[in-house]
Amino acid sequence: MIRISIVKAEENYLEAIVQGETYTLFAPLIEYLLKRPDVEYAMYDVDHPLTQNVRFRIKTKGRPPLDVIKETVNEILKDVEELEKGFLGSS
Repeated sequence: MIRISIVKAEENYLEAIVQGETYTLFAPLIEYLLKRPDVEYAMYDVDHPLTQNVRFRIKTKGRPPLDVIKETVNEILKDVEELEKGFLGSS
């Protein structure tokens, strides 16, 4: 189970500790976030793979970070659905 604790939330900045996750979730999220023109930076650090704690940071350009994250997650889900359709449509 993933548990998120907000460490710092500002108009254009969000920092959170996410427990119960490592690279699997955050590598694609960061990749998608960094493609966006409204993201100044996005990064994560894993304290240790066995503890499964991630410190996630994002700074945006004039947009609330949670809005940007929500849009990005929806974009990822859309791409995953297209991938799934591609595999299911090929059989």
